[in-house]
Amino acid sequence: MTKGGKQSFEATRHEPRAFSGRKGELMMGMLNKGDGGSGGSDGKPASVWRAEDAIAGNRSALQALRELVTYPSLYARESRLLGLKWPRGLLLHGPPGTGKTSLVRAVVQECNAHLIRINPYSVHKAHVGEGEKFLRQAFAEAYSQASQGKPAVIFIDEIDAICPCRNNRRENEARIVGQLLTLMDGNKKSSKMLPHIVVVASTNRVNDIDPALRRGGRFESEVEVTVPTVEERLQILKLYAKNLHLDEKVDLQIIAASCNGYVGADLEALCREAAKLAYRRMVDRDEKVLKLLMEDWESARSKMGPSMTRGATKEISIVSWDDIGGLKDLKKELQKAVEWPIKHAAGFERLGITPVRGVLLHGPPGCSKTTLAKAAAHASQASFFSLSGAELYSKYVGEGEALLRRTFQKARLASPSIIFFDEADAIAPKRAGPGGNSSGSITVGERLLSTLLTEMDGLELAAGIIVLAATNRPNAIDAALMRPGRFDKVLYVPPPDMEGRYEILRIKTRKMKLGEDVDLWKVAECTELFTGADLEGLCREAGMTALREDLAASSVHNKHFQAARSSLRPSLTKAVVDEYLNAAINDPSTRKH
Repeated sequence: MTKGGKQSFEATRHEPRAFSGRKGELMMGMLNKGDGGSGGSDGKPASVWRAEDAIAGNRSALQALRELVTYPSLYARESRLLGLKWPRGLLLHGPPGTGKTSLVRAVVQECNAHLIRINPYSVHKAHVGEGEKFLRQAFAEAYSQASQGKPAVIFIDEIDAICPCRNNRRENEARIVGQLLTLMDGNKKSSKMLPHIVVVASTNRVNDIDPALRRGGRFESEVEVTVPTVEERLQILKLYAKNLHLDEKVDLQIIAASCNGYVGADLEALCREAAKLAYRRMVDRDEKVLKLLMEDWESARSKMGPSMTRGATKEISIVSWDDIGGLKDLKKELQKAVEWPIKHAAGFERLGITPVRGVLLHGPPGCSKTTLAKAAAHASQASFFSLSGAELYSKYVGEGEALLRRTFQKARLASPSIIFFDEADAIAPKRAGPGGNSSGSITVGERLLSTLLTEMDGLELAAGIIVLAATNRPNAIDAALMRPGRFDKVLYVPPPDMEGRYEILRIKTRKMKLGEDVDLWKVAECTELFTGADLEGLCREAGMTALREDLAASSVHNKHFQAARSSLRPSLTKAVVDEYLNAAINDPSTRKH
């Protein structure tokens, strides 16, 4: 758009607001200079508005923005005495939806600054030179405002699309980068005369922007806008729900605790979806008053997962510890290793306890290793990421390693989280001996192993992330993974004993109508060496036998279980079980607990 032959900009001017204390008086004096003030008839400020009225969380980023915009003017005399040069640029980076743009808008409004927004659509023009001209006019607009004593904020949104790395950009992008660097260097030189100009940029791909922009004198300060914590999620929910009519039983604290990995935009969408569901219920039931019930929030959360993990997390069925028969001691060990560090993190920190970083489950096939991992994830209310060897082995070089790195990165953002590796022996196989492989080249498995070792070592700096792995072949896993700090805990998952088989049968027949002659203890007694998967198949076959006998059958009887038992064989033998058990006892790299 043009007006009078000049480019127009998205510029926002806000009425001055009130601030408390002596600093507030200085700030109000600075902001009202030449505006005549905005107070009441007695000369006092009419109202108080702060950025926290519009946003919640990310206090460090909020404070950094406030300092960047207001401090050069508030403390001009002190900075001259100390020879202090204030930063002229700030780079905000973090996942999409964390509120980077909202932070800038809120601080600009609070400080009564002039906002000039630049985005990729306004810079990437069809004709050569138009993008550079737009940048020059944007900075000229900022100089015009600053010359009148008014703070001016130039906000560059999605700077990674405007100034990409040099090896990824086209000729027109190179010209735009050069123009922006020139303008920012000019802003640095003019900062003594016009201390009111600051440049703020945002990106969710901080490593994809031109490194020249991150040097001193340009974007000197960098602030990560992180995924909100539980407390911050609660504040965001309160902010978005303040105008909603909530039922007295709605507990926002519980909702916030169950929304791991949700960013501000996700929580806003969650509130909107909950309100929509409440409205539908009111219409369907012909209710007179619109109230948001706890069930509305739970239904909305089941539909609106965290945006950053979509396509990465696995939707796990609700599996509790009670859904797994037997293995009482093993379940207790997993609870202490996985559930406690996540649900009782404050206690671990208070006592200086370093939590377990990795747990390896090994044992015969069909013995509930994967189900145990899912139960641990559900009990700890953690985000669940699952990878198998089939997903990581790609025909394209480096794709598997990239997927592995992305998964760990998303797990860090969505923490507390659990990363589960099924068929760990395929992902981290033993490396070849000193002679290497016959071709002399690095194999896909070796590249994946190297990436996995690097990522697991990096978990020492991350909180709330636990790696679980399952394998039928623990001896095939590289010994480097079994060192402390990686898989600290190695647990053998045995086939179920008689009591375990009874509990599995009881769980698998909960929805079946059994005849009075069915004794599950006797069924458990005659199913030695049956795994959990075998017992599930036995129950299914007994039901099918009853239907084959009579399609109108109303219950499953003992004869049906006996017929099913005679037609099925256990997937394990005594020799196979002894082999797994001996491997668990004799292999020094495994630690049986």
